[in-house]
Formats: sequence, C-alpha cells, structure tokens
Amino acid sequence: MQKLYVNQLAAHLQQPLAGCYLIFGEEPLQKLEAIDAVRLAAKNQGYSERISLQADTQFDWLQLEAELQAMSLFAERRLIELELVQQKLSPVANDSLKQLPGLLNPDVVLLIHGERSLNDVSKLVWFKQLQTQAVQVGIYQLDDRQSLQWLNQRARQLQLQLTPDAIALLQHHCASNLLAARQELEKLALSDIKQTIDANTLEQFLADHSHFTVFQLIDAMLAGQADEALHRLQRLYQQDVEPIIIAWQLHKEVSQLQQLQQSQQPLAQTFKQLAIWPKRQPQYQQALSRLSTKWLDFLLLELAAFDRLYKSGQLINTELALSHLVLLFITPVAKNFSLQQAQND
Repeated sequence: MQKLYVNQLAAHLQQPLAGCYLIFGEEPLQKLEAIDAVRLAAKNQGYSERISLQADTQFDWLQLEAELQAMSLFAERRLIELELVQQKLSPVANDSLKQLPGLLNPDVVLLIHGERSLNDVSKLVWFKQLQTQAVQVGIYQLDDRQSLQWLNQRARQLQLQLTPDAIALLQHHCASNLLAARQELEKLALSDIKQTIDANTLEQFLADHSHFTVFQLIDAMLAGQADEALHRLQRLYQQDVEPIIIAWQLHKEVSQLQQLQQSQQPLAQTFKQLAIWPKRQPQYQQALSRLSTKWLDFLLLELAAFDRLYKSGQLINTELALSHLVLLFITPVAKNFSLQQAQND
C-alpha cells in the first residue's frame, strides 16, 4: 500500500491512477480537497462517470458489489465513491469490505473515505487486505508552523499579499479551522484589494472562527503564552466543552510535571514512560523552568477546590475560575486570591 501525505497527492495524481484510494482523517477541508483532487484526476484520465454511495445504517452492501461488477452504459471507466458515514461498522459492512480486493478491476477507481482517523481505520482487517491495490492518504490537523505555511501558500495562490502580522492574525482567528480560513481568504480575494494587507486592514474583515481542543489549550499553557491560552479557553467555553473536562486535563498536566520534576532518572526516559512525544517535550521543559515544586502543589490544591466548588454548584463564574487556573499554570503570581479561600468564605 502506498502511503501519502495530503501535500504529496497532487504529484501522485499526475500518474495513472491506482485502483483504490483510502482517504481518512478528521480535518474536513484537507479531506474535501483531497477527494476533489481525485475526482478531477479521474475525470481527466477518462473515468467520466462518477457514482457516489453513502454507507449508513440502511446501506445495502450488495449495491456496492453490483456497481463494481456492472458495465457502465455511458462510459468505459468509472469512479465509485464510498463514504463510510458510521464510526463503527457493522459485521455485514466489515465482511463486505473484506471482499473488495477481489472485486476491483482496471475500469474502476474506488475511492473510500470517512471521518475516522487514519490510525484507527488502518488497524481494521479490510483496510489491511487492500494494501497491494490501494493508496492511503492521511489527513491530519496542522500544527501552528504548518498552519502558517498553509495560510501563506493559500494567500499566494489567490494572489493576495499579506504581511506577517496579518497572517498571524488570520491564524489566531481561524486556528484549527482551515475551512473558515479559506473562506476568509477567498472573501479578501473577491474584495479586490490591490495593496499589501496588514493586520489593521485584515481585522475589519474577520470574525473569530477558531476551533480548539483541550490539548491545544494545554500546548499554549505549557509554552507560557498567556494571551493565546486565554483565547483558546474562551473558544472552548463557547464550544460548550464541559468545564470539568478542562479541569481534569489541567490536573493531569500538573501531575505529569510533578513526575518529571521528581524523577531520579534521565528526563528523556521519563518523557518516554509518560508517552510525551519528542515534539512536545520542549514545551514541558519550558513549563518546568517556570513552575517550582511548591507552585505545582499549590496548583493541585486550587484544582481540587475548583472541583469541589463546581460540583457543589457554588461557582458564580466558572469561566473566570478556569481563567484563574490557566494563568496560574503559566506563571507564578502573588497568592492574593485563591479558589481555596473562596471555598472557605
């Protein structure tokens, strides 16, 4: 099975197409554009008929088998798309997918796609059985560096001239939401602004479309980025992420930092035991350089107080309390206020 990153797909599609493409991942824009690229390549290479199937709970898997075996009335070669809508496939679905290697033929390109992560779906038996005939394309969320590269590249494609501070502002507003970023850039292109666009000019066009996970909040906190961490926290709150989930993750990170501080073995070995990837290790080292053992102990007490106050319904402003915890995580300050005091009052 040939494995491609999404940015390698365009070059691959200049060659004769493979019999099957497996496109999976949780980032919607990159996945949609990868599917569109396969569609266009198929059309250009003579697969002029496209059949689209959705495998939901009511899907008749015999229909897929029939389409793969049927001769087209309108074209010699066809592109058949199968979207796996369900996160968990039924036994019938799995059994049908296992039959695919024997059903593919040179006159058909089969494109299978879904929202499950590639890491998850690649463990399934049917996926492994397509190895010799399929090309797999993994779709992954972009990190901050990759996001900046993507924004700069897309701006150039649209013949937009954005200053570095404008690109940074766009990334801030549309973080982890490439679809929103594309829409904003396309609106800018349609506005026909000829001059270079700086942050002040861009700001009037933007609404905040950023979409974050709790892990991205943690990344900003570990790096000591107070403004960015508070922005991500605000967006998480607006996304209706449960406060107790955020607090639980904060507690986990404090515990990991304590284990790193107290370890008697080389730091690299402790990182491995805690399953902290090399890419994230510098962030933990930054946090360790800022936060003392006593401060981490204080943070655990504050988190415990938050937990009790939240569960008992005594918190007047949950978002403010979480902001307090986030800022304590970023830098030690004078203990003029604590949730423990609020609990005792």
